[in-house]
Amino acid sequence: MKIGTEMNNENIFILGHRGFRGPLENTLPAFRRALKYANGIEFDVRVTKDGKLVVHHDRAFNAGGKRFRIGNVSLSLLRKLHPLGPLIPKVSEVLSLNATLFNADVKEAGAIEPLIKLVERKKALDKTIFSADKVSISKLLLKECPDCKIGVSILGLRPIIELLRSRGFYSAHVPIDAIAYIGYRPLATLIRTLRRRGLRIYLWNYSMDELFWIPRLIPSVDVIISNDPAKLGKVF
Repeated sequence: MKIGTEMNNENIFILGHRGFRGPLENTLPAFRRALKYANGIEFDVRVTKDGKLVVHHDRAFNAGGKRFRIGNVSLSLLRKLHPLGPLIPKVSEVLSLNATLFNADVKEAGAIEPLIKLVERKKALDKTIFSADKVSISKLLLKECPDCKIGVSILGLRPIIELLRSRGFYSAHVPIDAIAYIGYRPLATLIRTLRRRGLRIYLWNYSMDELFWIPRLIPSVDVIISNDPAKLGKVF
């Protein structure tokens, strides 16, 4: 596999999934480590009570026997209460990293407008993909910024239907884990079908064996969002 500067079959990009999946995922140390091996990073975006864009996957976290929602605490309180403390980064800090490609996974509608404005201010619009695992959020992203690169993560049947019948979306974010539910051949067929519709294919992983499955899917993939870009880079 060749890592290059074009997203096509000959030059496949590697992104670190939340930097590196694990205890420090979605933190600056994880992102910096990923960028030693990958072209870019994938990260999750949420909004705090005081309107700060932060990187965090889940809508809530546990601390001191209590559960706190990201949207109900300020940034300072989040960093005080959260088990990872000050390692929780602002999106602006992530966008300052030296990456060729960013994939911002937008977790809530309230993050859309400030995120797009921030990316524009950082002059990173040309190297940022906005995606969501909720079709409604992807549609709002597309409405807010028709010229942005907007992707849809496939979690269930509805995203597939929307990707096949809608226009304007840039990429389909396909989980390798779908193999466990529908099998390898149906997934490979789906990927080829989406690709024929002009969509870029972003392959991401939750719990599957990347080193076994990725080589089998590479011919139809543009970007690999890897849980362990160091291991993937060594093998390829």
